Amino acid sequence: METPSVSLTAALIAGLLSFFSPCVLPLVPIYLGYMTGAVTSSLGQTKRLPIVMHALFFVLGFGLIFVLMGAAAGWVGGIIYTWMPYIVKIGGALLIVFGLHMTGLISIPLLNIEKRLELQSGQRRNYWTSFLVGVVFAAGWTPCIGPVLSAILLLAADSQTATTGALLLSVYTLGLGIPFIAVAALIHLAIPALRKAGKWLRIASIVGGVLLIVMGVLLITGLFATLTFWLNSLTFAE
Repeated sequence: METPSVSLTAALIAGLLSFFSPCVLPLVPIYLGYMTGAVTSSLGQTKRLPIVMHALFFVLGFGLIFVLMGAAAGWVGGIIYTWMPYIVKIGGALLIVFGLHMTGLISIPLLNIEKRLELQSGQRRNYWTSFLVGVVFAAGWTPCIGPVLSAILLLAADSQTATTGALLLSVYTLGLGIPFIAVAALIHLAIPALRKAGKWLRIASIVGGVLLIVMGVLLITGLFATLTFWLNSLTFAE
């Protein structure tokens, strides 16, 4: 089954939105400091290659979990395929609620609960540790990225194949992981920029919320499938 390009694009955008969420972006230096064993203030003086390698293994860790989640969602979708039209509509309604929460129009206390790791710098760690931190990041991170991630998991389930589900979550991982690695590679410039990025986080949350609302409406009305078919027809026509 060929994966619609619009779904892959949605997965990539979802990953980027997760990275720029208020519960991920401000903590990037903290994670990098923990994994390299350096205090956050001295990351700018740390050698660049080890930082990038730690970031890469961290991304591989949470990427593994996300891909497995995508494959599982697609597999389950294939088993309960007769119920998927109803599940997609229910999921679309939930996405609208999540989107309203992200825009600040409503408040869902459960989604405001942050479940973070207690990280302390100062002790050098190996790449395997960074990989495990990535696994824990994916398995027990704050619900903040949950609404966006759930949208892609819903698309994975709707694909009804484990392969397509894994592919969608692989693209999601790229959207979340590539900026993380880029920050590690440009850490000397990134730390000052991240300190000034706070005012943009709210805007990113609102944009993400609007996109979730739009996707929810498209899924409920069935227009997402129509849009996918139309965009794919334009691609093939070229």
